[in-house]
This record gives sequence, C-alpha cells and structure tokens, in this order.
Amino acid sequence: MSRVRLVGVGPGHPGLATVQAVEAVKEADVIRNYDGCGSGLLHLAPANADVAPLESVDEIIKLARNGRKVTVLFPGNPYAFSNGSEMAERLQRAGVDFEAVPGLIVELAAPVMSGIPLTIEGMSASIGFGLVTGGDTVVLRLASGWWESGITALMQNGRSAETPAALILNPGLAGQHRVTAPLGELARKAATYGLRGDALLVLGPGVTMAERLDTLSRRPLHGRRVLITRARHQVDSFRRELVDLGASVVEIPTIEIRRLPTDDRVKNAIKNLTGTALVIFASANAVDIFFQMLLTTGSDARALHNSKLCAIGQETADALTGHGLRPELVTSEYTAEGLANALEGWELNGLRVLVPRAEIARDALPSLLANRGAEVDILPVYRAVCPPEAGPALLRLFDAEGVDVITFTSSSTVNNFVRAFPEDRLPAILGDAEIACMGPVTADSARKLGLGVSIVAREYTIHGLVQAITEAAARK
Repeated sequence: MSRVRLVGVGPGHPGLATVQAVEAVKEADVIRNYDGCGSGLLHLAPANADVAPLESVDEIIKLARNGRKVTVLFPGNPYAFSNGSEMAERLQRAGVDFEAVPGLIVELAAPVMSGIPLTIEGMSASIGFGLVTGGDTVVLRLASGWWESGITALMQNGRSAETPAALILNPGLAGQHRVTAPLGELARKAATYGLRGDALLVLGPGVTMAERLDTLSRRPLHGRRVLITRARHQVDSFRRELVDLGASVVEIPTIEIRRLPTDDRVKNAIKNLTGTALVIFASANAVDIFFQMLLTTGSDARALHNSKLCAIGQETADALTGHGLRPELVTSEYTAEGLANALEGWELNGLRVLVPRAEIARDALPSLLANRGAEVDILPVYRAVCPPEAGPALLRLFDAEGVDVITFTSSSTVNNFVRAFPEDRLPAILGDAEIACMGPVTADSARKLGLGVSIVAREYTIHGLVQAITEAAARK
C-alpha cells in the first residue's frame, strides 16, 4: 500500500464516499483532513489513529518517511477544485510513495440530490461547468456574495432570463436547500428567503423536474442541523438514522472512553465470578470493556456460566448479545431506580453482585442493592474523559453558525459540553438550539447545569432519541 493516500471524500454526505475512501480511512495510522472535510468518516478510523486537521505538506512527508500510513482527506476530488495536485507534486519531488483516490464532485451529486437530471434524452445532451459554455445544462459554483454577478454574467454570455434555474445551498450535504426560478428572477427570490453562503447554480431543462423528483426535501428532518456529542466509536447508527431522515449532522464528541488497566482488582473479580450470582451492566461500554478484560486475563464468556446477567437499557442488552450472551433481565429505563424496581421479585440477600461500570458514576445503584442485603462489588473498568479538541471545536461551531438540535446520551457528554463555554455566555451562545437527551438521568444533569431540555426520549435508546427529535420537528 502507498505510504500516502490523497483521498476525495465526495461532496460531504458520508453515504456518498467511495468504498476505496472508506478503506483508506480504516487502514490509516494518521489521518489529516483538509478544511474540516470528511468528519462523517472519522468514526471508521482505527482507535489508535492520529486524527487532526491538515497543517502542512512537510508534516505529511515527515510522517511518511517515518513509516506511517497517512490518509489525507480532500473535499470532492483531490485533483478537482482542491490542492491535492500541489501536494502530489511535493510528495513526488520528495520521493514519497503516494496514490490519489478520486471522489464524486459536488457539481454532479448535488443536482441529483435535488431532483434535477443533468441530461435528458431529447432535451439536454451536454453539461457545462463555467460561465462561458455551450452546454444544454450548466452547473456553476458561486461563492457567497457573488450570486447576482454570476447570474448576470451568464445572461451577458447569451443565457435567456427565462432559462429554468436553481440555486442549491449547502450542496452535497444532507441539509442542502434548493430555490428554483427563471434565471432572471433567481437572485431576487433567493434574497427573499434570507439565504446566504456558497452555492451551486444549475440551469437547464432538468430544473423543471425538480419538484417531482426531489425526495430529499420531503424527509422529516430535512434542513435540521443536529450535533452529536457521543463518543466517536458509538456514533455510526446514530448518524445513519439522522441522515436517512434528512438531517445535517455535526459530530463533536465530548466524551472519549479509555479502558482502565487490568489490575489485581479486575483479576480478582474475574477469578471470583464462579461465586458471583449476579452481574449488572449499566452501559454498552462497560460490557465491551469487561469482555476485553476477560480475554486479557485468559478467560472468556464461559467464566459467567454461574452468573445471571442484568442490563440497564436495550443498548446494553444488545452489547451483551453481541458477545453471545442473553441477559436474564433488561430494564426499559436507563436508571438504577428502574433496575431496582425490575429486581423487586428477586431475592438478593447475601448474594454477591458485580457491577462493572465507569470510574465515576452515580452511587444510587450500589446503595439500592446494599439496602436489599446484596454484597456489592463495584468494578471500575473505564474512564470517560473529554477529548482535548472538543472545546475549541465547539467554540468554532457556535461562533460560526450553530445547530438546531444538541444531543446528549449521558451525563458525561453534558458535563464536558458545558465546560467548553464561559458560564455567563452559555445561553447566548446556544441561542434557540433545542436540547435532546436520551433519558431522565441525562436530562436532569443538563437541567442542573442550566440547559433548557425540550426533548427527552421515551425509549432510552438511540432509535428512541431520533424518534423524539423527529416528533419535535413535526410540531414546528
């Protein structure tokens, strides 16, 4: 494999990245992204990969010479409307082995996403990409503030003011927005909506079909910008559900899960599993890391053959099932109190209970179990920390344009999010953004920190949270 891959990630929608682009991310030791692109693919990177914004070609050369496998992500195509070719020349002169991975350019993707055919048999047989072009269909990038001058230039070069035209904002992303009108009226119509930003201008007969063929704008979360703060390794299904419903997703993890050492306390807990009557898992992270520790100590799932298993919440139960085990009890609530109620008919007096969990967690569960006479062994297996890049990334996001919905899946995601902002500026920074929480414990944590929670999932799963966000959008 080449030491450096220059990868086009496509127009921005993660579902439009090529298989080769996905493989380049999965196989990289180091990932650098140009102008913040490719965020929807970074969850695929190896857990130990060095991921950061691109700083310089010199850094890429140095990393490659040190034997690292480097993937550099470019918007669209690395050799079209980007600096990929300049980097390729530098790498070639430095004697660094590299390859370019093409990506789908936004000029081809965004019109299709808006229901605009670029060629139509008998009506439009050619495509042009510029101001002076003879194509039946014209696709042109227009920077913010240059819409009117670009449209004027097209008419000065022979395009009729009556030509069907469309302006596409946020082109190639799930939240792209389309305005259609005759070319001579398009700038005025876009201005009445208060729209701004870089855009794609499309004109030609295919524009007349947009209303019939556009399926993106009919999705229930179309136009909603949603922030995911969950740990990077857990965002995949969350993002896919939101994107499938038309949302534009921003991922800034405010939590990172770090496995604690497999020390003597862990080894003793595993050694004593034969005499442990009940093992309670409060999260999918606790499940996955506990099973890693089992393997590290030379054991496996068979060590739990004498123990009954309880899972707090369906996601935790699904994690156990992924390891080949079905829990005897699954609570519908992501709370210790919910589990205590579910255990109401169980005789716990004198039973040894093991609770693998986060290093810092609520004391409600062990207290409730101890009050029932159980011998409770709390086993911290992971630590939840805030990634150092989260704070600056959040400040940049809310200084620029913000989001419509902020999602929290645990108290840790809330706590770390709030710490990123000056306390006295938090309400002003967040503006009208809705706060969506996966369960009452997380919602209570958010309210205690001064956040106005407007969405709480009734089903304490990612699917339940997405459903609650969708229902809230329908009420708008």
